[in-house]
Amino acid sequence: MLTNLSDIDLRLLRVFVAVAESHGVSAAQEALLMNQSTISTHLATLETRLGFRLCQRGRSGFMLTPKGERMLIACRNLFNAARDFTRVSQSLNGLLTGDLQIGLVDNLVSLPGNPFSRAIKRFQRRHQDVQLQCRICSPVEIEQGLLNQQIDLGIGYFGQQLDELQYRPWAVETQAIYCSSDHPLFTVEQPSREQIENARWVKRGYLLAQQLCPVAPLNLGAVAHHMEGVAHLLLSGEYLGYLPTHYAARWVEQGELRQLGGQALSYQAMLSLVTRPGQPKEALIALLEDLSRFAREPQTKNPATAGLEKAN
Repeated sequence: MLTNLSDIDLRLLRVFVAVAESHGVSAAQEALLMNQSTISTHLATLETRLGFRLCQRGRSGFMLTPKGERMLIACRNLFNAARDFTRVSQSLNGLLTGDLQIGLVDNLVSLPGNPFSRAIKRFQRRHQDVQLQCRICSPVEIEQGLLNQQIDLGIGYFGQQLDELQYRPWAVETQAIYCSSDHPLFTVEQPSREQIENARWVKRGYLLAQQLCPVAPLNLGAVAHHMEGVAHLLLSGEYLGYLPTHYAARWVEQGELRQLGGQALSYQAMLSLVTRPGQPKEALIALLEDLSRFAREPQTKNPATAGLEKAN
């Protein structure tokens, strides 16, 4: 019977958790960097110290015993408590700790000045031991992730705001209409507004045309929820659509895309920082401060952004 936990016991318990979460001794070898024989020996030692079987293993497969299932829960609680204790002691020493889950709309990396990367660089210079986890999401996925507490910070376009979340304007980018070199309007010197609006369009699923876009396309032939999807469809030569000017620049320089309508049919879209209300993690407060240092304000006012600016 195990009465007092030693360092050896803790190591054996971590082996057990890895085996249970990998659903077998063989599958846990890579995670533990141990061979199968060593893992089996550790499990047998732990079971001897505990005085009961934790799992069934052999030709019939791997399965936790009822006591093994309860022990797995107890081990997770133990290790979570130890991790929380370490984080509290570190935070009392002024060290930022924990995990930050960040959801981003795609292709922020080509924003002029790359403000997100610069903010991350500044954050890394802080007294911190924070693990950042970044994922690319649509704005709807960002909002749902925040509401479900799976995301701590979102950066994206949000035409309509949810009362349950907090939105802070962060950066502005110019959106313009593009067509590819294979599209009939590519060679038209000055396409009319009517020609542009009557062409087949790809629409971004998360930007509301009535709030932002200066044109009202009549033929919406496709919807894409990420900018890369819009770019693929534009480059097919079958559609017109909006892209951020910084993102489209690479194809414009190569002669594969052309902007249509000029400034009159372009608009500025606001990227916002989105969080849950309440008392955020200290690490999140610090990251928001760093992001705010590199916020990008609009260069000129555009009437097409009035609805979004009011919303944000």
